[in-house]
Amino acid sequence: MSCDYSVSVVGGAIVIVPESDGQAAHDDLVNSVLLAQLVANKKAEKDPKADWYNAYVEVLDDFWLRQTKAREERLITENSVESAIEWVAAAMSKGAPDEGLATAATLARVASVSGSEPAMNLLRSHVQKTSLDESTEIPVPPKVVRLLVILARTPTSFTSVYLEFKTHLEISPNPLAQLYQAEDVQGAVSMRYARVYLSETLYGRARNSIALKVREKLDAHVAMLSLSDGSSGI
Repeated sequence: MSCDYSVSVVGGAIVIVPESDGQAAHDDLVNSVLLAQLVANKKAEKDPKADWYNAYVEVLDDFWLRQTKAREERLITENSVESAIEWVAAAMSKGAPDEGLATAATLARVASVSGSEPAMNLLRSHVQKTSLDESTEIPVPPKVVRLLVILARTPTSFTSVYLEFKTHLEISPNPLAQLYQAEDVQGAVSMRYARVYLSETLYGRARNSIALKVREKLDAHVAMLSLSDGSSGI
């Protein structure tokens, strides 16, 4: 069985594209999403209270026009066990049920990928950042977890779900395989949904400049996931 989708990791984002497109067709998406994350990361490093997602979309909004956006604060049900895959798929399904199914099936196979894969190491390093100045507080304060999932069925449009929450848990080698109970998450899981399309008029003027800005960052921040028939696609 061949895979319908190929998956790459771009910083803290899982990017799902049709396998038939080829990754090169989505260079504009990868470059702009990476640039937006780098800007948001820098703001968050300077001010830990800064809204990472707002900083990220401020960059994207210059070129990717949002058709739909939504926000949800989700509490984990008592005595239940939930996963990031469930949260992302549920948010995607509210916009388009078929996109929710496609995303859930692909992420379920990503969850079976070994945590030792280079792409997984990259994703984990962005999903839950570690600081050189780890807190000496007792108990240790919870850490922020951030995950972005992008489904791009065409090179000029995509749907995304962003998750952010706080937990005392260390993220597992494969973040998609991790399960959570109510006591594992402090407060709610904040979710942001967006459907966007690329404005060639706006992006065309900046394409070369953006590509130049991220050129030296691609090797360290972008990696393809090695997916087999048993761990990827739909």
